[in-house]
Amino acid sequence: MNSTAPVWYVAYGSNLLTARFLAYITGCGDDTVWGAHRGSADATLPTGDRRVVVPHPVYFGGHSRRWDGACCFCPAEPPSEERLPVVGRAWLVTWNQLADIVAQENGLPTSAASLPDRVPGPGDSVRVLDGVIDLLLGMEAIDGYPACTLASSRLPPAAPPSSSYRLVLAAGMAEMGLSDEVAERHLLDLDLTN
Repeated sequence: MNSTAPVWYVAYGSNLLTARFLAYITGCGDDTVWGAHRGSADATLPTGDRRVVVPHPVYFGGHSRRWDGACCFCPAEPPSEERLPVVGRAWLVTWNQLADIVAQENGLPTSAASLPDRVPGPGDSVRVLDGVIDLLLGMEAIDGYPACTLASSRLPPAAPPSSSYRLVLAAGMAEMGLSDEVAERHLLDLDLTN
């Protein structure tokens, strides 16, 4: 794929919130709740964003030092019917920016990410680096552009999130127009320890 080709990065978790997601693009200092980020080599802002459904069973798991609690993980498998549809936010970025995003998600240099020649097909995944969030997971195209999310091949056990992480998710859902009540239902659904 051309390095500047547009691709929808479908975010879940803290990247639902604009300010938090843009830390991966423009960078930020350590004065934010999510800590310092170097940003992308290409700091061009996303050219689109929209609310979408992530067609995979996202949940709170593991323990993040950054958040001091669990954060969201996504397995490369279909969702179960008992769970709510996962709230996602698609950001239209470039292929090169996607490499920067996946590397920063893992606290690694961009050179650690090795993206394939094209976005995997819907439901297909490709391992792109040696990290916790190591898979590029294909989704159905959006408005004619390829779409993908990030997933993990080695999933941690379910665990509760920190209050700061939960608040960032709630703020992202509010930005997308979800009421407090609806957002709370989705947050409870992500917590498999209840």
